[in-house]
Amino acid sequence: MTRNLFLFSLVLGGFTQAALEVPAFFSDGMVLQQQGKAKVWGWLDSEEEVTVTFAGQSESARPNGEGRWEVTFSNLAASAEGRDLVITGGAEEKVIRNVLVGEVWLASGQSNMEWPIARTENAEEAAAQSADPYLRVYLSQNVAKAEPQIDFPGQWAAAAPETTGQMTAVGYYFARKLRAELEVPVAIIECSWGGKPVEAFTSEEALAQLPEAEVLLERKANAIASWDEAKARADYEAALAKWEADGKQGRRPGMATDPSINPSMPATLYNGMIAPLVGYGVRGAIWYQGESNANPVTAANYEELLGGLVADWRQRWEADLAFYYVQLANFRQPTSEPGVESHWVTVQDEMRRALDSISHSGMAVINEIGEANDIHPRNKKDVGERLARWALGQDYGREDVVMSGPLFDKVEKKDQRLVVSFEHNAGLQSRDGEPLQRFEIKAEDGPWVWAQAKIEGGKVIVWSEEVAEPAEVRYAWADNPAGANLVNGEGLPASCFTSEE
Repeated sequence: MTRNLFLFSLVLGGFTQAALEVPAFFSDGMVLQQQGKAKVWGWLDSEEEVTVTFAGQSESARPNGEGRWEVTFSNLAASAEGRDLVITGGAEEKVIRNVLVGEVWLASGQSNMEWPIARTENAEEAAAQSADPYLRVYLSQNVAKAEPQIDFPGQWAAAAPETTGQMTAVGYYFARKLRAELEVPVAIIECSWGGKPVEAFTSEEALAQLPEAEVLLERKANAIASWDEAKARADYEAALAKWEADGKQGRRPGMATDPSINPSMPATLYNGMIAPLVGYGVRGAIWYQGESNANPVTAANYEELLGGLVADWRQRWEADLAFYYVQLANFRQPTSEPGVESHWVTVQDEMRRALDSISHSGMAVINEIGEANDIHPRNKKDVGERLARWALGQDYGREDVVMSGPLFDKVEKKDQRLVVSFEHNAGLQSRDGEPLQRFEIKAEDGPWVWAQAKIEGGKVIVWSEEVAEPAEVRYAWADNPAGANLVNGEGLPASCFTSEE
């Protein structure tokens, strides 16, 4: 790429034509990842050397043929001292102030990850007590693009009563728990967008390797091929005129979105929000998403789609990033009949199964804190803290931390009963002291029926007088499994499961 084309690309990406540039997230208040590789990069419209100085270290590099330079600081020690990071190149110097070193995590997903503290329970109290200059969040914008971008607009903010209300609640509570336990700076880079599917956050190259994504990519290609902007505008103007003529009843019409930048289409959010961040030093990612994939096309393939996203991110970061995610909460009105199927619980169980297929992962089970009439539970504190349990146990060596509630391990047949074993089963008990509920059982070719269940020796024995030869068992199999009460000694709930393959 010539220098002129380089400058033109910077303008398209939102940069000015200054000679020395860095992405927006390299800015005042940023946090660099401790211990590993902390990269800093940008662009220079010359072939002169760029030097970056921080924490008593200096690293230098020359721009490549596209003007991009990159340096790496290795094994930075955690520090709560706000220091300057100085970049010099050509005749210019950039100074990024108040830079900390600690633990950095991505926070991605849809609206339940995007959901701010200001809209959660006890919001005012949480904000008032939030002052912590060493807990920082990159407050980002929603960006959907047709091609991978080089910048991701936003700004860094430290937790304080005047700023915390804007922060991702799940990310904030996750970071707050890590801050209390690790006593080092903790940062969250938010890159989420409400109502969007997992495939939107995955690169097109990675999706092309997944058979389960073929129909999604085909749908996108067909939509792009048939897109007619002039027709879309004419349709919008006609709908708007009718809406105004009818007295502006109902919602104001909106214009259709070009499918190449539609945020619900595959890869568009990867291009706009993930690609620019690739290489920024992070320990891992937390993920709260799945609601938009609880549909006939993608529900049964969610394990593969989520695994594709994780593999994609890890390949691009060239690191075994930790990946901790939230299982969908209980939602909608409770059901009283056994044998009910739904896309919602299918996604929940796909998430459970993904624990085995995605290494270095963990899942926060929240099937008791959801709200029947709201897809956005206001209790985000427990969500963030349950995610933090996984990080503390797997990434920070806290052997005393119970990372999860009971997770299905295996089932064995004993006489006319099924014996269910669980991982994370220490102190297995009923939450409310009542008999265990929401277990179902079936014969090989029979219907699901409600079953009795009891705890013996850290396992659950399940049976029904209606089923002489039980073959399969499942638990909490409903959008809203009201009454499901199996927990471990920490009071953490058991995940839904089915023994069926």
